[in-house]
Amino acid sequence: MAADPEPGPPRSQRWIQREPSQFTWEQDGLDFVKKQLPNAEPYRAWATFSFVAASGRVNECDLLIAVPGGLYLVELKAHPGRVTNNGSTWRVKDPNDGRIRTLDNPLALTDLKAKELKGQLTRAAQKAGKNVRIPWIQPAVFLTDPGLKSELDEFQQPNVYARHARSGLPRIWEDLLARPPQRESHRITAEFSARILPQLLKTIGITASNAHLKFGDHWKLAPRPLDAGPFWEDRLAKRDDGHIKEEGRVRLYLVREGTTESDREKAKRAALREYQVLQGISHRGIVQAVQFREHQGLPAILFRHAESDLRLDTYLAAFGANVGPDTRLDLVRQLAEAIRYAHNRSLYHRALSPRSIYVAAREDGSNPVLRLIDWQTAARDFETTNLRSIGDSSLDGAFIEDTAQCYLAPETDQPYPDPVDLDVFGLGAVAYLILSGRNPAANRAELKERLSTDDGLHVTAVDDTLPAELDALIHRATSPDVAHRLDSADTFLRELDGAERETAPPRPASTTEIDPLTAVVGQELHDGWEVAKVLGTGATARALLVERLVEDERGEPEVEQRVLKVALDDEKADRLHAENKALHLVGGGYVVQRLGGPDSLGGRTVLVLEFAGDVSLARRLHDEGRLTYHELERFSRDLFSALDQLAAKGVRHRDIKPANFGIFQRADRSKQLKLFDFSLHDAPASDVSAGTRGYLDPFLGSLRRPRFDEQAEWYAAAVTLYEMASGERPKWGDELTAPDMGADDLPRIDSELFEPALRDGLTRFFESALHRDTDRRFTTLRRMEDAWRAVFSEADATAPPTTQATVDGSTSETDLSEARDIAANAAQLDTPLEAAGLSPRAVSVANEHGATTVEELLSVRLHVIARARGAGSLTRKELNRRHKQWTARLLRAASSTAHPEPAEAAGEQAEPTRLSIEQLVEYLEPAPARKNSYRPTIERLALGLPDSGGTPTPLGAWPTQSRIAGHLKVSQPTVSRHFVDAIKSWRAAEWLEPVRRELVGIVEELGRIATAPEVAAEFRARHGSVRGDQRRALNEALAVVRAAVEAELAPGEDEEQAEPRLAVQRKNDTMLIAAESLEGSAAPTPSELGDYAVALGRKADRLADQEPLPSAATVLRDLRAVGVPDGMRPLADTRLVALAAAMSQRAAASRRLELYHRDLRLDRALRISQAAVGVRDAGISRENLLARVRARFPEIELGDPSYIEVERALAAAGSKLTYGPTTGRFTPPEQPWRRMLSSSSSHLSSIDPDAAATGRDPVELQSARLAESVDRGGFVAITVKAKDLPGTARLLAERFGVLDVDLGRLFLTELRELVAEKQQDWAKVLAADARISASTAVPRGLASYVSLTWQRVRQRLLERVTDAGPRTVVFLHDAGLLGRYAEAGGHALLVELQRAARLPDEQPHGLWLLCPAEAPNDSPRLLGEQVEVLPDDRMVALMSQFLAQLRPSDAA
Repeated sequence: MAADPEPGPPRSQRWIQREPSQFTWEQDGLDFVKKQLPNAEPYRAWATFSFVAASGRVNECDLLIAVPGGLYLVELKAHPGRVTNNGSTWRVKDPNDGRIRTLDNPLALTDLKAKELKGQLTRAAQKAGKNVRIPWIQPAVFLTDPGLKSELDEFQQPNVYARHARSGLPRIWEDLLARPPQRESHRITAEFSARILPQLLKTIGITASNAHLKFGDHWKLAPRPLDAGPFWEDRLAKRDDGHIKEEGRVRLYLVREGTTESDREKAKRAALREYQVLQGISHRGIVQAVQFREHQGLPAILFRHAESDLRLDTYLAAFGANVGPDTRLDLVRQLAEAIRYAHNRSLYHRALSPRSIYVAAREDGSNPVLRLIDWQTAARDFETTNLRSIGDSSLDGAFIEDTAQCYLAPETDQPYPDPVDLDVFGLGAVAYLILSGRNPAANRAELKERLSTDDGLHVTAVDDTLPAELDALIHRATSPDVAHRLDSADTFLRELDGAERETAPPRPASTTEIDPLTAVVGQELHDGWEVAKVLGTGATARALLVERLVEDERGEPEVEQRVLKVALDDEKADRLHAENKALHLVGGGYVVQRLGGPDSLGGRTVLVLEFAGDVSLARRLHDEGRLTYHELERFSRDLFSALDQLAAKGVRHRDIKPANFGIFQRADRSKQLKLFDFSLHDAPASDVSAGTRGYLDPFLGSLRRPRFDEQAEWYAAAVTLYEMASGERPKWGDELTAPDMGADDLPRIDSELFEPALRDGLTRFFESALHRDTDRRFTTLRRMEDAWRAVFSEADATAPPTTQATVDGSTSETDLSEARDIAANAAQLDTPLEAAGLSPRAVSVANEHGATTVEELLSVRLHVIARARGAGSLTRKELNRRHKQWTARLLRAASSTAHPEPAEAAGEQAEPTRLSIEQLVEYLEPAPARKNSYRPTIERLALGLPDSGGTPTPLGAWPTQSRIAGHLKVSQPTVSRHFVDAIKSWRAAEWLEPVRRELVGIVEELGRIATAPEVAAEFRARHGSVRGDQRRALNEALAVVRAAVEAELAPGEDEEQAEPRLAVQRKNDTMLIAAESLEGSAAPTPSELGDYAVALGRKADRLADQEPLPSAATVLRDLRAVGVPDGMRPLADTRLVALAAAMSQRAAASRRLELYHRDLRLDRALRISQAAVGVRDAGISRENLLARVRARFPEIELGDPSYIEVERALAAAGSKLTYGPTTGRFTPPEQPWRRMLSSSSSHLSSIDPDAAATGRDPVELQSARLAESVDRGGFVAITVKAKDLPGTARLLAERFGVLDVDLGRLFLTELRELVAEKQQDWAKVLAADARISASTAVPRGLASYVSLTWQRVRQRLLERVTDAGPRTVVFLHDAGLLGRYAEAGGHALLVELQRAARLPDEQPHGLWLLCPAEAPNDSPRLLGEQVEVLPDDRMVALMSQFLAQLRPSDAA
């Protein structure tokens, strides 16, 4: 039996409380416990004190009490009313006003304090040398209100107490503090409570001081943390300086006691990172960092925050039952818009979870607004600032909460994962919670298991009432394979638009005005204007694309589009009024036009603007890379025109960047840029941080330039132009040091990324426009624009490089047009296009289609050139004209000489100039020799021929006699004797004399100096080769060349015989063949020519070493600077570069006359060649991708890289292509959406011409657009979900009067008839068809039948069209066989029908093609084959509601 408590000091000395609590409710609760406290040991209590934990956290404690049963740390809460819970979120309803307050179960934080207090007491005892065990400090929560009613569930009740049992909770005194210890060994002794514990508490420094609650000059922190983690703590903060009252949240980054300096710096870096990455960010969905400072020795950040804000998980737990589907979808959209905004500014969160999201809402939970916090793990690629290192940091898991683990992408644990991929996954996982109210998994292990099993998260698995479209969206966003995950938040939003449109219920008639801030796609706002798309939400407004139907001047239905900018609140409405004033001055032309407002709509301030286009310039650059030559000139002209408009009215935009230019389609279908978003135009000039980092002039804010100026506006324009020209932004220095702190005058200008013809001019332009010193920049906008235009005019005026065929025909006096005609007339199949007489614009377009030589251009079909992207009409006409010219002149000649005729008949010898390389080599076969003779072997080795067994020579081409002797282990005289005998036989050979004359001519044509491989290559080209092995053919050509040259050089028996016409030199292991100078001639000697060639080679190596790669103009200029021997005719441009490359040690020449390293890194070659740009969904094989690289760099030494090496190089080059093991191809990220082509006349948004009287139901709108396409003709691709496919074709044909063609049935009918005519077995045809797989072509026999069948199908179709009349629209359905037999005529038939439908004077008038699809916005496919949809074509995704109206009702 326990002893009676020992008497002790009076209760006042055993209840230690330095000063009463400032909260009466808290003091009342403390007094309740104090009254129960016996006046005896070991009862002691310490109330309202704080201590500093080892982590650096300052912990405020309500009550530490020692009782016989143990030590307890008690947290007091005094919320009156009824308390319930949803998980760990408590809801307390006030009995007086009915208000509901939410809070997290405080036990977790109390437990953290208890553990940290025990740790400090233990360390204090050890430091004092006391051998004492510190008992476990048990956490408890005391709900002090006397009238409290608890309905907490059994999971939330443990360790929670009240005053009385009638509350529904155990009693704080009787059921906890008065209990005896569970074990006698756990009893608190009188000595411990009276002597040891007070001393230890004194040692650790408990205090009642509130100094730590003062933040800065005017802010006061709440005494209790709002939230906490192992390395941080959040506290509410309030400012009250007598003038301003506001609230905030202070995050303290904790530094453990005794921590290392590196860990201290780590915490400081994390805090600084969170503050820095948020500078310049202004969006309602992203927290604002107001101030960074040290607080009590800890790094701290003050954020905007309201006391009523709740974490997302807390908000859903508190109000989830009242949050409807529309609100949940709006929350998902808000989150995606915030992520998109951040990504557009190169800011990435990387650790999205509900804990990193706060929600501001009304008291009843309505009108929620999300706000992203916790950016301490963020990455930001500033590119032109000192903060690049933040973006390069790996993800530090120390700052990620455990509860966030089930929201993180599976690759989070890998080094340097793609931050975009991480955020897209987090977006999908959090959207899963918002839509379903449930976590995607209980822990990370379960998450990975679900992802492994289902390839993503299926939200319908926990809520089958959610639409399949939303389930598909979440599933694609959370794919564990980044190659199949949605590629961006922008894509997520596009898909969300489609899902909302597809699942939107029919709108009931209503007179209630809709709030435009919460309007969703498909809702009508006012006067027939319907929301077509939510464009996004920024810091001041929400932008909506709205549409309505009007009639044009002909009475035809036309879709009218507008953008509504809706102010987020009354304060932000002032920003719209300011923007309205600016647009009133400058709107129209190349600036988006103000069309109305500011007006009030649904209680909101609304500004009505012109729609700037479906695609922004930033999206175009992201999707397709740099602009083409023609696009760059056209769109840059638009940019300068927009700046001129602003300058004329004295308006500055303050945020010039590609994301603020829309690509607008005019009525004539041409395109232009339009500048929009003037929300920052009136930012104070003193605010030099307003704008977007990367486009902000980094040299603002200095003593010389303390305010924003016109140079800063032009700097942003220059960066935008740079991005248009290269696809990237310029980079300053090491990307770690701030540009204004560095020594560089210029950013790193990667000129190798520019269009080759514009490279030098663009480099000069940017060296001025981006210079750190404004005195070195353009002094006026007009001079800047003139310099830019000069880049194009100079390139257009550039004469083509000379070739050996044109070097004598063109002079400085030659007219440009004449020079190009001369070059075109002299061009051969292997002539580079730059030297073939094409303009730089035409060369650029040809390069876009993979053509770099005349022969490659002729392989591009004329109709492809006619549709060339980014080409002007004059350029297309030029390409068309040259294509026809060269086809007529070169292809016929090439076909007649492609295969040399063999020797006529046995005993007859053909002219040597007509023999192929293989036939000539037969003459060089060594004659049989006596046994053990070395002569045949020596001859083969000298000529580089394989041995009699076909084994290649180990000595290479043109080996020296000493190398042959060493290889054979014989004396050199022996080799010399046999070699001289061989040369005598070659000199005596009559067949070799014409070859010798031919070689002399070749060397003369090559400028009288050439390497042996160059001569052999030209010789082989003239004679042709029947071998497929090009390397062996070249080696054999070298053998013939060496035999002929050695015969030419050998002395003749007749002393009067002519001197040799050629000379040979070995320079740096390269054999040079030069023409001998005739006696009395001024021509240079072979030695002089050889020295010149060596000098060119050295210069070529120095040029190839340069970074970035020098342009063709630079290469020619530097090579021309090499001293030319006296009397030497100037070499042609192409010849000069080729000789320099041939004589270099490591340089090679491209067809664009560039010099590059043969061992150029693959990632750099991919980046420069843009080989990965433009790869579509079908992907590209490794071989074809490398072939694209080799087309730009023919001699690059790539070896045979594995797909893993190629994938790594692609990533290093900035490409998103990834390898698919199942397909064996590199593909872009999956993009299920397809942009609906939009203009004022062709936007396929479900617009109904009869909708004015019906309330513009989207179902009728879609019907009207289909009816309109019947009248207009052209090609329309129609997609329908597989579940809606049965009967759809019949319903559409009946409704719209189109010519119904079941293509599958028609094809099989014709095929059966053909098989019967040929008296073949139908079963065999079916068996051949069954052998076709995804990777197997149609069997040859079956392919011939299929091809004939498609011809018959075509004829039947034309007959039916003729019978039906001139304006017939053919409707093809069940057309999967077009995809199955695409290569056997199906694709050709479809292309022919599409072409005819697109032309106004051909039949059919129109073509509809029905394609099954898995999702509403899938691109049209037929059995996996992509259906081509051009910009003038149309796409319609049939709505389920639309089809339901077509079908007869059950009542009928």
